[in-house]
Amino acid sequence: MAYRHIRGRLAGVALAVSVLTGGMCACGAQEINAALKELATAAEKEGNLTLGWSPSTLGGSQGAARFQAAMNKAFGTNIRINFLPGTDMARIVNQLATEFASGQKAHVDVLLAAAVQIVPVLKVNFMQPIDWRRYMPARIGPEMVELDGQIIRVVTGLSGVTYNSALAPMKPMTLQDFLRPEWKGKIASTPYAAGFDVLLAEDVWGKEKTVNYVRALSQQITGLIRCGEAERVATGEYLALVMDCPGQDALQWEEKGAPLAQMMPLDAAQRRYYYFAVPKNAQHPASATLYTLFLLTEEGQKLAYETWKTDLDLFPGSRIGKMVEDFKKLDVRFKDVTVDWYSRHPEIDASKSELIKILTSKG
Repeated sequence: MAYRHIRGRLAGVALAVSVLTGGMCACGAQEINAALKELATAAEKEGNLTLGWSPSTLGGSQGAARFQAAMNKAFGTNIRINFLPGTDMARIVNQLATEFASGQKAHVDVLLAAAVQIVPVLKVNFMQPIDWRRYMPARIGPEMVELDGQIIRVVTGLSGVTYNSALAPMKPMTLQDFLRPEWKGKIASTPYAAGFDVLLAEDVWGKEKTVNYVRALSQQITGLIRCGEAERVATGEYLALVMDCPGQDALQWEEKGAPLAQMMPLDAAQRRYYYFAVPKNAQHPASATLYTLFLLTEEGQKLAYETWKTDLDLFPGSRIGKMVEDFKKLDVRFKDVTVDWYSRHPEIDASKSELIKILTSKG
């Protein structure tokens, strides 16, 4: 089963939108308990929240405006969300770690990252432990919280290959298919070896097999692009991006009618969890916590899917969860990439630079 997608959103100036609302919680089945009421009151006193990530993530500035209106309506608050368009997750996470280590205030109030960005900075110990379940015990399960409350899973990403379904010389099923002569000179990869890091783990492919594959793939590719540039595959400039990180783009492009699909390789499928965390030096910690909790409500998850084409597969009714089940029917077996799992595989970071060198030097 193929799932397609779109990216290419408005970047631009920092956005601040203020919405005056009031009333009781509109969080669906989620009720506001005493702890959540107290948190909402503290967030209301702060009055502001600063977010920063890629303009294509969670709808960028337009998405921030939608989340602001919905969160304020849900909790009866009047919190102003300021959105600062950022770069890639690794740079933002590293900047937050540096700010904490140097005694500065965090430039954003919420950290968004996956295991690959979080694990290298764990020693800085800059993320605030939070008892997430006390606020929404019926909604937040223990499996969603890691590192004693420092991080919480918010959405799920599926890493595979994004390809042009109209121009592809064949329907790919495995990563090995992209080593066939029909693909030579027609595909791209990323300059940071997206997706290949997990394969280095000893309980996945291991170093030798992964290095050999990436070396062979480097002779097939004709360019290196970022994961957010899937339009270059949709237009036919490249026929595939091997691998993507992860594949929300295919789903977004599908809505626009573009011939873009995502393939879950039978030999390398990955389910990557994305986390929120509140830096210890956040300027608006209560608002950051409240925003995180809102994203985990039914309405927040719906908005996450509408703005970024992903939600958390652990929730009943999850769109990504349905995709996971459909892929499993096709014998796809996912490797779950959590912070705990990644932390137990130091061989990944030890060898990832070698993969990057192979791709950027083509061999």
